[in-house]
Amino acid sequence: MPEFSLLLLAGGVFVLNAMPAFAPPTWMLLAFYALQQPGTAPLAIAGVAAVAATCGRLMLARSAQRISASRWMRPAMRANMHEVADAIKGHERASTLAFLAFAISPLPSNVLFLAYGLARAPLRLLAWPFFVGRFISYTVAVIGGAYAGRQLELQLSGLAGGIYFVVSQCLLLLGVWLFTRVNWRQALRSRWLRWWQ
Repeated sequence: MPEFSLLLLAGGVFVLNAMPAFAPPTWMLLAFYALQQPGTAPLAIAGVAAVAATCGRLMLARSAQRISASRWMRPAMRANMHEVADAIKGHERASTLAFLAFAISPLPSNVLFLAYGLARAPLRLLAWPFFVGRFISYTVAVIGGAYAGRQLELQLSGLAGGIYFVVSQCLLLLGVWLFTRVNWRQALRSRWLRWWQ
């Protein structure tokens, strides 16, 4: 039965990570799962979740790539996003390390994958560091969440948590929109950010 519950967990994590916005943090699902299935090894939970999260985020980035290639994105904006992709390709090692550090952090990654997909940069440069980083952070989340859940009873106001969640997601989506408005050719050459006309 643990295999079936891990399969359900993988499906839930995949769906959460394929959503462009307004999905609850994956670590909450993992901590809940660890509390409900205390016999499951934390590394197994983290491994299954990291694979599912990476697949979900890659699907999200692929969707953004389709938007970037469609008529919905103006040719000038598409060319602007190619500047970002070229910069990432030109600095593969630094990009990989930055993505790894980001994936280990508790920051939401949906906007990173949306922006990365819009830029149409090579997904392999993001997928592997994301998987490794999320495996590390999910291991910590599962172990820490299960421990905290056994030791503490935390209560968060539903209204305050909901407002924070909606506002933060809206701000992150605004960040993706602003990302597409930066004149990346000019910014990368002169190191000054100029807004796309």
